Amino acid sequence: MFKKTLYNGFILLIISFSVTGQTQLPDSLARFNTRTRDSAYVTELNKLANEYLKINPYASRRIALHSSETAQQINYLKGYARSLTVIGNSFWYEGVYDLAQNYYLQAARQYQSLDDSIGLGQTYNNLGEVYKRMGEYNKALDFLLRSIQLKKKDTLTRAITLYNIGELYNQTGRFNEAKKYFQQSLIHATKNNDQRTVAYTYWGFAVSALHEKDHNGAIAYFKQAEELYRRLGETRLLTQMYLDIADVYIELKQYPKAEAYLNEAHQLARQIRVPDLMVTNLLKHARLDSARGNYQQALKYLYQHNKMKDSVFNLVKSEQMARLQLAYETENRERENQQLRASNLLKENRLRTQQVVIAAIAGVLILAILLSWVLLRQRRKILSVNQMLKEKSAEIEQQKNELEIQAKAVASLNKELTELNKTLEDRIAERTRQLVLQNQKLIEYAYFNAHKLRAPVSSILGLITLLDQRLENDTQTIISHLRTCGEQLDAITREISGNIETGIIE
Repeated sequence: MFKKTLYNGFILLIISFSVTGQTQLPDSLARFNTRTRDSAYVTELNKLANEYLKINPYASRRIALHSSETAQQINYLKGYARSLTVIGNSFWYEGVYDLAQNYYLQAARQYQSLDDSIGLGQTYNNLGEVYKRMGEYNKALDFLLRSIQLKKKDTLTRAITLYNIGELYNQTGRFNEAKKYFQQSLIHATKNNDQRTVAYTYWGFAVSALHEKDHNGAIAYFKQAEELYRRLGETRLLTQMYLDIADVYIELKQYPKAEAYLNEAHQLARQIRVPDLMVTNLLKHARLDSARGNYQQALKYLYQHNKMKDSVFNLVKSEQMARLQLAYETENRERENQQLRASNLLKENRLRTQQVVIAAIAGVLILAILLSWVLLRQRRKILSVNQMLKEKSAEIEQQKNELEIQAKAVASLNKELTELNKTLEDRIAERTRQLVLQNQKLIEYAYFNAHKLRAPVSSILGLITLLDQRLENDTQTIISHLRTCGEQLDAITREISGNIETGIIE
């Protein structure tokens, strides 16, 4: 019954590996079909593919293949490199190390072209692990040590590389050096709370304890690692570790416990569909039955082991052929794309050249128009200024003529003034003499008149005096008025006479 179930499961596994044409996402991810194909789309798919590794490496590979194709289409090299790494990881989880190696090498080339030391360091770590599984320990150690150098700034993944170096030393019998690297790895992993690598180091310490025949110490380390792997959901690693634990119990002759762990490993291997662990599980069963003395059953397991191993080998070859076919088609598409890009680039260059020429001609025309407009404007200004200058010249000429006329008039006036100045003193002296003479005559005339007025006034006053003595009261008033008038007239004549005398004296 176990044999039939195992065989049917493996047949389903082989059928599930057949992928043709354009890589499509699993139906459960149909929501991504409406998303925009951009760098964020590729990054999210790569992250999702990495999460699927723990439970379904095949689904993880389908997602990563779709992501890699999209990354190439949009020329997102970092996303493309990451998708190649995840594809390699999916083959790693299935134990197909030569295919994993191929994709890791492709990813390394992309990271080198991007000068991404962290991505390259992680890829070198993966390549070291591949070579380790393939038994090429010198190459493995070389890539792991190069990874450590590149990971000086990558503290998060440095711990796992330290563990991998320790595991390599374990496999080559250098147990003391292995423990040193495990200890360094544990310190870094604990510091960064990297539970996965902590579990790895416990596993490494367990293997070291086994080599030292410390079975109880090995089981204790295995238990600590098992607890962490269960918590983290690391199904493949848990499966692989169960196979190692079964070996411990076989050595301790605790066969029921060994069988329980092998059966649990078988169920988990079927769950995540990893043929390499299923093949190893059959070999472990054969060893268990051989240790029990059940050689016939052990032989059956060996037969199933060899048969499945051949099937896995054929599967690997089929995958290699499919990969080569895909690489060939991809290369053809890339060549066609390059030719198309070159043609488009040539057209773009021609169009750009034409645009530059047109722009240059347009610029020259615009410059000529601007220059013509500036020259025309300057010419108009010059003409306007010339007209203003003509008008100003005419105005200046007119003012010059007027000034000449005025100058002649001023000269004539100056001449007249000069002549007038020459006779002015004589005229003034003559005029003064005339005025003195006229004043003299006026004084004499006034003086003469004053004396002439004075005699009548004196006579009037005398008569009034005589009348005053003889007239009655009624005429007395009249006489009083006559006297007043006479006195006023006498006062006036006296004032005139005094003023004239004063004028004569002066």
